[in-house]
Amino acid sequence: MNQLRTALAAGVVAAAVVPVWAAPASADHEAPCSITEVPGSERLADTHEKDNPAYDRMHVERAQELATGKGVKVAVIDSGIVGGQGAVIPYGGVAIPGVNPNTRLSGHGTIVANLIAGPHGVARDAQVFDVKVFDVEGADTTQGERPLTSAGMVAGIEEVIAADKREGFDVVNLSLAVPESDPRLEAAVARLVALDLVVVASSGNVEEGDASSEDGFKGTPGNDAEVYPADYPGVVAVSATPADGSDPSQYVKPNLDTDVAAPTAGAISVNATGQVCVVPQVATSWAAAEVSGILALLRERFPRETPRQLVARLQATTEGGGVPPASDDEGDDAAAMADPWTGAGVVQAHDALTRELEPGRQGKVETTLREVRADAQAPPAPERVDLLGTPRAILLWSGLVAGSLLALAFMLRPLLRR
Repeated sequence: MNQLRTALAAGVVAAAVVPVWAAPASADHEAPCSITEVPGSERLADTHEKDNPAYDRMHVERAQELATGKGVKVAVIDSGIVGGQGAVIPYGGVAIPGVNPNTRLSGHGTIVANLIAGPHGVARDAQVFDVKVFDVEGADTTQGERPLTSAGMVAGIEEVIAADKREGFDVVNLSLAVPESDPRLEAAVARLVALDLVVVASSGNVEEGDASSEDGFKGTPGNDAEVYPADYPGVVAVSATPADGSDPSQYVKPNLDTDVAAPTAGAISVNATGQVCVVPQVATSWAAAEVSGILALLRERFPRETPRQLVARLQATTEGGGVPPASDDEGDDAAAMADPWTGAGVVQAHDALTRELEPGRQGKVETTLREVRADAQAPPAPERVDLLGTPRAILLWSGLVAGSLLALAFMLRPLLRR
């Protein structure tokens, strides 16, 4: 779950809770995605970028040859989704008390939704449900604008739980965060995780004002930022990393609850104005959206598997080699083995769909079937030498010839008597 950077805000960020959708830009692309582009703004030109380094690193296009998310339902709890031609169109939505579903003051939810399932997204045929829980970061409450709060997230989660009885969601995306745990939020997340679905959240960005941005300290493997709901049990916490493989610590917080990471800068999405745009940031909001899309592909590919089995496939096939053995256990030893910036590693969409794994119902990978390669096959067993082979063959043929001659003599015997 991503925490909103103050630098991108038009107003003052609420002190207690902020969405995390922005981080320092890592590249300068034409037509960058912007959360401030909302309906009513001037329609900007679409990007002409064709390359997608973020998706290239995850091998998304190869994965899309096998699955597109068809029939999979993803609930996006966010700032609302603006649908239209050239963008994802929400399959449905749920109303949250106190939130006007008809206003769109932030483009964050639209960018997230289109990374998941838009025309340029990961799971292009997945069905997205709009669950709007706030209006805008730095909301002006005197004008009736709804800020992001843990209570708002709780309301959204409760609506998703109620709607799940009818819709049967497969993935729930929460690219939002609060810095302190809330018992109500924790309880709501626990009820959500108990359903037959996967909950994905962002694990936290470095923000202006953090110690890491003020004095250059980027954290150590022992640091553990508190980011909720990503840190709650059962939630897939997603961090972000540069597409070029460089150090992610200047962009994302060290969080020992991080499960996996995804590259974001260079990914293509859609602004709330309908403009096709390029994500310029390394930010965990966008990474959580991408991983939600990959999980949608996994759900289509393995429809009978449990959420834990799908997550096990995701983690066992990462670029980083999967979950360390000690991470199957609880306690300090497991935490010491975790990478606080990338978790099990950078997700690999095609490998997750194709690697021959047998995850147990609880998510433990019981066995791994090795890939059969010509250069890895065992040599053929040596042929057994039969020392009596030639004499045995001579005796066999001799017997057959002798038997044939006797049979022929028996048949010609009457003729010879004449």
